[in-house]
Amino acid sequence: MKGEESYSRFKSTWKDPLEALAYKEARFSRSRRWRWTHRREKEIVEGFLLSEGLRGLGLDVPCGAGRLASCFEMAGCAWLGSDVSLAMARLARAAGKGVLVVADAGAMPFGTGVFAFAVCVRLFHRIQEPAARLGILRELARLSRGQILLSYYTRWNLRGIQRWLRGKNPGLSLGQIRKELRGAGLRILREIPLRRATQQQWFFVVQAEESAHCPQGEEPTRDQEA
Repeated sequence: MKGEESYSRFKSTWKDPLEALAYKEARFSRSRRWRWTHRREKEIVEGFLLSEGLRGLGLDVPCGAGRLASCFEMAGCAWLGSDVSLAMARLARAAGKGVLVVADAGAMPFGTGVFAFAVCVRLFHRIQEPAARLGILRELARLSRGQILLSYYTRWNLRGIQRWLRGKNPGLSLGQIRKELRGAGLRILREIPLRRATQQQWFFVVQAEESAHCPQGEEPTRDQEA
């Protein structure tokens, strides 16, 4: 993909076995906020799988060390985890987490519509180049014949403003995210904030326009924060 400098850096980081292990062991346990984030993210993924009554084979990309595989198991869905990092995939395999494939999210080795649904958590906020994000969104739309759950970081909240004041990438506005999703041929069905006003991460349930179930005139619903 063109314009993928930040995505290339992201991929290089997690190919290091030591970085991958540190992520698995410490990322979501290092503070109360991160432990809460871990629980809330799994709650959102489980809610997505259960509320939509999803069945069949689902794609989890990037799967990391298999953190979300238990959500699929709990919901009675088949899980296929894919990550560009062999080190991450080995950690997930060591934990006994289903089927694993090492592949780039922007160029997956699967046929069109092979997955019943897809989950893509904690990827798009790492990629600053719109063209690279668009390529991955279109690939997810190609692979999934059903709904897709994905997450972005938004900027107009307490943590996003703090990052902006420190000169760091604050994420995108909700308007920019919605425009980007529509540009990839995806219709937004639901929007779910991790925690409104204070946390950056928002989840979006989307579906390719040609297979979306919502009438064209409807607005997406916004779930309340935990």
